[in-house]
Amino acid sequence: MNLLLRKTEDRSKPNRRDFMLQSTAAGLGITSIVNTISQLKLIGAASAQVAPTDYKALVCVFLNGGNDSNNFLVPAGGSSAARTDYFNGRGGNISGTDISGGGALTIANSLFTYTPTNAQNGYWNGSTVSQAQVTSVINAQNGALGTNAASAFDPPNRTNYTQGNMALHPGAYPLAGLFEAGELAVVANIGTLTGTSVTRANFSSAATSKPPQLFSHSDQQTQWQSSIPDRPFTSGWGGRVADLLTGMNSGDLSLSVSIAGVNSFQVGLNEKPYFMSSSGSVSSLSGYGSPYTSALRNTALNPDYTNPGTLGATKYNPLAPLGTSSDPLASTNYQNNAAGYRLRAIEQVLAMSHSNLFDQTYNDVPKNARVTEGLVGGALAQTLTPNPTLDAHFNNWFPANLFNPQVTDFGNQLKTVARMIAGRSLLSNNRQIFFVQLGGWDTHTSQIPSTSTTAGHYGLINQLSRGLRAFYDAMNALGMWNNVIAFTASDFNRTFNPNKNDSTGGSDHAWGGHSFIMGGAVKGRNIYGRFPDCTKNGGIDATGSSGRWIPSTSVDQYAALIAKWFGVSDGQLGNVFPNLGRFMPNGIGTSELVAKNLDIIDYTVQGA
Repeated sequence: MNLLLRKTEDRSKPNRRDFMLQSTAAGLGITSIVNTISQLKLIGAASAQVAPTDYKALVCVFLNGGNDSNNFLVPAGGSSAARTDYFNGRGGNISGTDISGGGALTIANSLFTYTPTNAQNGYWNGSTVSQAQVTSVINAQNGALGTNAASAFDPPNRTNYTQGNMALHPGAYPLAGLFEAGELAVVANIGTLTGTSVTRANFSSAATSKPPQLFSHSDQQTQWQSSIPDRPFTSGWGGRVADLLTGMNSGDLSLSVSIAGVNSFQVGLNEKPYFMSSSGSVSSLSGYGSPYTSALRNTALNPDYTNPGTLGATKYNPLAPLGTSSDPLASTNYQNNAAGYRLRAIEQVLAMSHSNLFDQTYNDVPKNARVTEGLVGGALAQTLTPNPTLDAHFNNWFPANLFNPQVTDFGNQLKTVARMIAGRSLLSNNRQIFFVQLGGWDTHTSQIPSTSTTAGHYGLINQLSRGLRAFYDAMNALGMWNNVIAFTASDFNRTFNPNKNDSTGGSDHAWGGHSFIMGGAVKGRNIYGRFPDCTKNGGIDATGSSGRWIPSTSVDQYAALIAKWFGVSDGQLGNVFPNLGRFMPNGIGTSELVAKNLDIIDYTVQGA
């Protein structure tokens, strides 16, 4: 038998293999058409962009693992219905004198009535556990709400539900000051949605009307970061914004920069994110000196792989031909030595184009890194550590003996963002999207420690709040606060009801939760959206009596307002957020936003 011969199959008759191949190809064809149309719209819009004269930075702060935001924004005061529901739903049994509240998830009223006193560098360092650890009560809606006033953020049909008496988590007191100063706002009960028809009554039967895999970490992270939960993932909404606005930048650095590794949020169709570490260091190719002192004549120049006819002042051409003199590399930027020849060979390989899409994409990654490393290094060099302009703010909010190391990785991520913004002039980019991340929010057990302010959910809130407050101080010092918006996002909220009523208790995966947004253009000192009806085994609890809130505001609505501030026009929002019309059929005009209590951003505020 000749093993090299194959039987020719009769293709005139359908078989299982053909059926699967043809049906799969058809499905891919439909998806491809949809994605191609979307991509063409973005490409066409991107080509029409005009570089603005102002600078704006968007900072996505992702809380990986699912933040229990039921204890980030808390009903306070003793007499409101919301406070009663909070007390009953979170386990009650609170002593009011310690963090744990007697082992349940409830935060006592008494913990919201003190300001820090045992300070270091002007800030409380958490070295002792006392009632001096927490923030003052926040009266929402610009302080205009009395105890009997209706709250714009109250759930429908629950007038005076919160009585306007709300507070942030005790560990969030650094952010409470920003709220009081009008620099920060909270948006209540946001989540992934495919439509507005999901209710408690039809939740079990509304399979096609709710996002798939609701309580899965990986699925909900992807859906939050894509904003399109009812379609296969192709891109994140941050990546689509970057694809659209890339024409606003003239520099080589990608519009998207991640300080926290690979993420779905910044995946674009064309624009590839640049990845950095929280140390702020930039690594060059090894074996050529640091940076390239053994291989390049002028290390301040960066490669231009397009073989241009005319070189820019800061560029050199890796494809420049060899000369005929005793120094064949005299007309290039490479030194006439082994290191120079090796680097030239590598960079000429990077300059090659490939017909295979996979090969080209694989080649683009090191090429883009090589193009931008010099730019990024130059930008960071303007704020080398120690740097009194930036370091003092982070050291103040991360005093010695609170965390080890003193400034946490999350704090250093934000400091790297601040350094990149400080060095923006060397990057020639007018728009920049940053991604930072703090993990550990999957608090199924031991969520609230009894004595530690650096452990459990308390420690995470403490670290988050200090990092963002230090970032605010740094932006203020640079005069760039009006140019920045930072916002939080997370997989999902967690169950309102604890899974145990003792010190080992925690909370499980849920749905809609609270986020906050801060920046010079944010209309702060307000709570937006709709606070959930926290009635145990009722209200908008999606399943049973665990307290999984059906979101009242979609990710699309929240993200679209941020994207508009960043430079996406009203007419382009539908290209970036194809599901937006399901939630905002009348557009995002002021009257519509006011009616939905989502008038979050003052678009007239301009930065420097």
